Amino acid sequence: MQRLQDKNKRIFQGVQIAAAICIICTLVIEFSMDLSQSSVWHSVVIGLDVTLVLGFASYLLQLAILNRSTWAHWLVVERVNLLALAFAFIMLPIPRLSAAVVAVRLFVNILFYALDTAWGKKCVQHVHLRPSQTLALSFLGIISVGTFLLVFPAATVDGKGANFGDALFTITSAACVVGLNVVDVGSYFSQFGQAVILCTIQVGGLGIMVLSAVFAILIGTQLHTRRQVGLWEILDVSTSNGLKALIKAVAAGTFIAELLGALFLFFSWGIEFPSFGDRVWWSVFHSISAFCNAGFGLLPDSLMVFVGNSWVCCIIMVLITLGGIGFFVMADMTNPAVWKIKQPRAVWNRLHIQSRVVILATILLDVVGMLMFLFFEYNGVLLDLSIFDKIIAALFQSISLRTAGFNVVSMGTLSSATVLFSLIWMFIGASPGSTGGGIKTTTLAVALMSVRSMLTGRDQVELMGRRIPAVIVNRSLSIILISASVIAFVLLLLLATQSISFERLFFEAVSAFGTVGLTMDSTYKLNQQGRFFIIALMYMGRIGPLTLALAIGERMRPKGYQFAEGRLAVG
Repeated sequence: MQRLQDKNKRIFQGVQIAAAICIICTLVIEFSMDLSQSSVWHSVVIGLDVTLVLGFASYLLQLAILNRSTWAHWLVVERVNLLALAFAFIMLPIPRLSAAVVAVRLFVNILFYALDTAWGKKCVQHVHLRPSQTLALSFLGIISVGTFLLVFPAATVDGKGANFGDALFTITSAACVVGLNVVDVGSYFSQFGQAVILCTIQVGGLGIMVLSAVFAILIGTQLHTRRQVGLWEILDVSTSNGLKALIKAVAAGTFIAELLGALFLFFSWGIEFPSFGDRVWWSVFHSISAFCNAGFGLLPDSLMVFVGNSWVCCIIMVLITLGGIGFFVMADMTNPAVWKIKQPRAVWNRLHIQSRVVILATILLDVVGMLMFLFFEYNGVLLDLSIFDKIIAALFQSISLRTAGFNVVSMGTLSSATVLFSLIWMFIGASPGSTGGGIKTTTLAVALMSVRSMLTGRDQVELMGRRIPAVIVNRSLSIILISASVIAFVLLLLLATQSISFERLFFEAVSAFGTVGLTMDSTYKLNQQGRFFIIALMYMGRIGPLTLALAIGERMRPKGYQFAEGRLAVG
């Protein structure tokens, strides 16, 4: 056994050296040659990419041969590596992405080996990150990696790579599932660059903590207690078994929803594509972007060309809604135990209170938003559409306003009344544990119920026959107040540095913080300072409410004393 382990170690060391040589050579060629002008060097880079993938496959094959006596156990141990290899082979038509998958997987393997050493274990013992810190740093990590990949010459059509500012803005928008852009994604980035953006959207939409927990379950390891606590706060799950079941439902539900969405979009576009592969790519890209509420599209005017295509609009709306209601609600609604009872009212009562609040809030906001958009824009941006198309477009924009970011009508010519209610809808956002942002529908519901309790003279906040704990009420009010304060502060900085109207900057700021991605044609006009402020706002909007909720939970400590009561006159 010891000899087998030593041989495995020597093979891995050889793979490390070979992979490092391939990656270094690729980087040197990438940044020293204009590959768009040299077919020879372009072929060399592609060859190195394919060599890296084949080398990884050869490494796993050698391990399989060495461990043939314990084949079943080896398959379990190496399942993540095998999945990475399978994905790499699927993505071989985009060699740059395929090689990136292998490189990332090898880096993770090396990191685990390093952490397993005495030095690595000592470092781990000295690192004590709270869930809120882990969440914030995770998003910074994915933004850093994505920015580095978009600077690659292969990431852009012109073969020069994106400049650092554009790459940082784009990848932050993707990781935070916002959708604001300073360049046209479809024409500026190559398929490799688009794939980097799409992978970042997927990771950012699901959340790095949820993904890490999914992979932890996949490889059969136990979830760390600290990570469990963080996920309990985000997903509102209070048991380890419930957490595992929910995470599995998240992974399966996401894959099924995005796959079905891509399949339906494939047959619904109604426009000609240069090739079968382009049609597939468009379908997959927009399905993932819609489910993750990212708002990234491959056309410069989002989905305006499909305003008369009700099939495309409906598919995108369904994907946005599924991604926006939250993982907990999806798991609760698909729980077989809920549907064992045949009476509709009994089924409704069996749902968790969070599911009921989210469903009612979603329906109410979507319907009211549609009616208001129809009323204010009937003779505005909807003027040239038929009655049916007006209704579909109004409903689409109402749903998209709450963090999705797609648009089928021009946002630059909205009336002031539409802009005002749009700001409210964008600020509210999606639901907890979802791919969307904003303060969340449940936060608004709790805040409104606390106002009702005050007006009716009740001491307790009540919602759907349940008493809401004071800590939840205080957390909700804190999130609303702090979120509004952050938007106001950054808006003040934008007004001081940009020559854009107040209305458009206000819309831009709320859209960025709510991770919506809609713009009144202002993003391209921002100077470097303005872009930096929007980047910061997107990041804070994505991790802010979550981090605040986690931080409040982390700081809760019972005290053995109380101060004397003091009364103030307010109002």
